[in-house]
Amino acid sequence: MNTMIKSEKFELLGVELEWKLTDVETGNRYCVIEATVPPGVIVPPHRHPDQEAFLVLEGAPEFAAEGPHGLEWCFAVPGEMINVPKMALHGFRNPTTTDVRVLITCAPNLGRFFEDASLPCHTESPHRSRIPSYEQVQRVLGIGERYGHVYSSDEPGECKRTPGEYAIKNLLTLPTVSSLNKAYLF
Repeated sequence: MNTMIKSEKFELLGVELEWKLTDVETGNRYCVIEATVPPGVIVPPHRHPDQEAFLVLEGAPEFAAEGPHGLEWCFAVPGEMINVPKMALHGFRNPTTTDVRVLITCAPNLGRFFEDASLPCHTESPHRSRIPSYEQVQRVLGIGERYGHVYSSDEPGECKRTPGEYAIKNLLTLPTVSSLNKAYLF
């Protein structure tokens, strides 16, 4: 196991990561990582024994959660917070043409998984231009299993809340100039 180095950038199967707070800085209570998710990158549905929370900083990612009818995908907007309890099935993806940025707050154990499973990244992920190999994916899955991660075989589904639906809802419930901007400029 390595020591988390704050200035270090790393990537995990296309997701570019950078430490904002390490476990050492928080007395081993939590970690904060900024993630840049390039267009087309998917983090498949999975579970892990550590709580995790995402704050959307930029873009419109889609997050998956277990619902009454199975896995449900829903897009999120900047400022939205997604909380993932321990062992909750979840995943996320960037279906857009621009980068998505999220701030991830997680338990130190999950931070150590990110550190152990990722590779150094000096500028941007090499997976912006090519898909990770089968061997790279298997390596990450093996490390995840050592950390208690369980991967789902559920197929990615359709997004239940689209950007258009979000815009219409916000315009109908808060018809002001600021809600117009918020609804369309996310």
